[in-house]
Amino acid sequence: MEREKFLAAIYLIVRDKNGDILLQRRQGTKLWPGYLALPAGHIDEGELAYEAAIREAREELGIEVGVDDLVEPFVVNRKNKSISSYFDVYFIVKKYKGEIKINEPEKCSELVWADPYDLPEDMIDFEKEALEYNEMGVKFSTTYADNEVKLVKKM
Repeated sequence: MEREKFLAAIYLIVRDKNGDILLQRRQGTKLWPGYLALPAGHIDEGELAYEAAIREAREELGIEVGVDDLVEPFVVNRKNKSISSYFDVYFIVKKYKGEIKINEPEKCSELVWADPYDLPEDMIDFEKEALEYNEMGVKFSTTYADNEVKLVKKM
């Protein structure tokens, strides 16, 4: 029997002074275009999760974070309908330097601050589920993601 191959991604949970969570509206992507999502990205070959989080914060949001700024990590083992399985590592960003902005307009059309206890309906389901489990103190969970959902939010 062949072993399952996994990819890995990181997710950034950035909060404002009110405790709201930063979301990005995806665009120009194969999966979930038009949906709201946490700032995230793949862990590149030879890269550690912390290194990927620091790189993605800079690339996507134009902010600088250090290893000590990435706290309370939790992991989700995500099985997908038609793409490889993932280990998703979520980090809370305790602090950062710089001003948050859309740094990759080809991938993100807007930034939205959302109440973590009333997340938008058009947020990617498995990310919403991960945040809800983390609020309950769950630091490792599993989920199944139907990545065939490619609906674009109707404007």
